[in-house]
Amino acid sequence: MFKEPIEILPNVCYTACATLKGPDSHYGTKGLKKVVHETPAASKTVFFFFSSPGNNNGTSIEDGQIPEIIFYT
Repeated sequence: MFKEPIEILPNVCYTACATLKGPDSHYGTKGLKKVVHETPAASKTVFFFFSSPGNNNGTSIEDGQIPEIIFYT
C-alpha cells in the first residue's frame, strides 16, 4: 500500500513487487495475463501481466500474482 496515490501512465511497463506476510494462501492462482475493466461510460482500463526478470520466488503470470490492485481513473 502506498502512502499517497501514484500515477500510472498508459503504455508504460511497471514492475510491482511486495513482501507478503502471513499464512500461505491460494490468492493469485489461476492468474490472468490480461485484465480489462470497463466503465458504464465506455472507457476501458487494461492491465497486462508479464513475468519479471530476476528473483520471482517461483511465481509466474499464472501463479502468485499480487492478489488485488485498487485503482481509480
